[in-house]
Amino acid sequence: MYNKWSFKILSTIGVIVHLILIDIPKDIIRWITLSEKKVKGQLVVITGGASGLGKCIAQILSLEKGAQIVILDINIQGAEETVTSIVEKGGQASAYYCDVRFEDDLKIAAEKIREEHGSVDIVVCNAAVLSFALFKELTVEQLRQSLEVNVLGTINTIRAFLKPMEEKNSGQIVAVSSIAGFSGETFGLAYCPTKFAVRAVMECLQVELRDRGLEGIVCTTLCPYFARTPMVLNVGMRPTCLWFPFMSVESCSRRMIDAILKDKCIAFIPNYVSLVAMVKGVLNCAAMQLLFDAMSLNDDNISRPAWAELQPAIR
Repeated sequence: MYNKWSFKILSTIGVIVHLILIDIPKDIIRWITLSEKKVKGQLVVITGGASGLGKCIAQILSLEKGAQIVILDINIQGAEETVTSIVEKGGQASAYYCDVRFEDDLKIAAEKIREEHGSVDIVVCNAAVLSFALFKELTVEQLRQSLEVNVLGTINTIRAFLKPMEEKNSGQIVAVSSIAGFSGETFGLAYCPTKFAVRAVMECLQVELRDRGLEGIVCTTLCPYFARTPMVLNVGMRPTCLWFPFMSVESCSRRMIDAILKDKCIAFIPNYVSLVAMVKGVLNCAAMQLLFDAMSLNDDNISRPAWAELQPAIR
């Protein structure tokens, strides 16, 4: 008769053996054979595609990968300009006005898309606002806008398009988090927590879909470092780290697309920023602070940088 400790030991050994003999080899084989899936003719919805990363992702997916693009954005003029840039070069794209903060906007947009274009294959939750302020100066409005757009907007977008995917047990949900979703920073109280939350939303969704037997729906979380988007350049935001220069919009977008088309669960962009997440689980607070101080460009006295103000950032 097994006692409680015997059962714990045997079950632990069983898990370890399963990992070593089955799960880890499967992951290694998958990593070696990983290749981009084909999306030619598939319908891809992208929120926040009027400018920056969203615009570039839409252009590449349509013009190089053959996908049919639908852009949802509060900046309908910018979204239509993105569509024009795609259509003029032979791609397929359309745009709809949508404020991701409001569930009804997304429901209406999702219904129009289904009626006019058919079933959605991939949804990219990209729309976001970027707001920087010290904790003592952060306004309720700044915090509310960040939470509503970055977190609630992501959830609303997923809810609007998930049900048809569940019915056929097929599709892909992509959410843009950030390396800021792993590491807090000065001036980041309005932005960083929202990206932590986006990552948590996607983890919860992935586990839930698996437990419900809906493993045909892929969940991909993208964690890019900052790119040189028009918004970032216009407000004079600068890199805060000697080791991590800002990426170009195209370079960042291509790496994001690579992760999407390879059905990755989570992707750090570029890959080496994953070190931030790795060391946080090992080092204590004092060691982390020493490391960040050595890497960063922080001044001796904290002062408000030129970009530390509320800015709409559609990525």
